[in-house]
Amino acid sequence: MSDDLYCKVYLAGAADSAAAKAAISAATGQRFERRGAQVAGLRVDIFDNGQPGSKATDAADDFLRWPVYLEIEPMDADMVQPAFVAALAGLLNGLDAHGLRSVASCDFEDELAAARQARR
Repeated sequence: MSDDLYCKVYLAGAADSAAAKAAISAATGQRFERRGAQVAGLRVDIFDNGQPGSKATDAADDFLRWPVYLEIEPMDADMVQPAFVAALAGLLNGLDAHGLRSVASCDFEDELAAARQARR
């Protein structure tokens, strides 16, 4: 596995990580254990976005301050980037369908955007 198979995803549409867990579980059918879940070959960890000195907001133009973020990595150390991108695209499209907005921050944002568009 390449060390580049990591993506941070900012979420809006859920007030906190507990609400986001419920929405993600509804979208994927997977339950969280503490802050993590396994979804489509991905390890998804969820965090409240508590930036010191700033207030979380769902403002469309300021995703860095959205209330929740995910850290996503492959479960399988041998997963290749195309498979990771496809799985991540499916996950994010599913979250969008359940009312969560997402913005990914990773080294392969262009490939992810194309994969998300192709899966719609």
